[in-house]
Amino acid sequence: MNIENLLKTMFRSFFIIVTGIIASMYIFCMAFYPDASFSLHDIGGILMMAFVSDIPYLLFYSGKELSKKQMYIRKAIHLPVLLSVVLCFAWLWDWINISHTKEVMTFVLQFLFVYIMVFITCKYQDKKLADKLNHRLRERYRSQ
Repeated sequence: MNIENLLKTMFRSFFIIVTGIIASMYIFCMAFYPDASFSLHDIGGILMMAFVSDIPYLLFYSGKELSKKQMYIRKAIHLPVLLSVVLCFAWLWDWINISHTKEVMTFVLQFLFVYIMVFITCKYQDKKLADKLNHRLRERYRSQ
């Protein structure tokens, strides 16, 4: 993936991640901390978490087109790296208590939900772009 496409993907995923984090925090707090309230510091933490979550996308940068096998390998590396980064920051910011297994497992499940949501949304948008390009190519070559 070239740097331009990678940055577009990272920018697009940032907003999806923010939305996913907010929804996940709502569900998480309803389950474990129903009396929780959020401050400006927490909102900043959400934005920082989304930014930090985007950084591991740099694993997909390549000067040349990646094969399917190379892409799958990078995806297999990306998920645990991203989960590690997110868990580390969630622990540092006291969003989760590592000693409570249920809490950590719920957090991981919500992380996977957000990860899948970002993946599906990016795939859908990529497919829409590919369909649009293919349509234009068909129109162009029909008129010649």
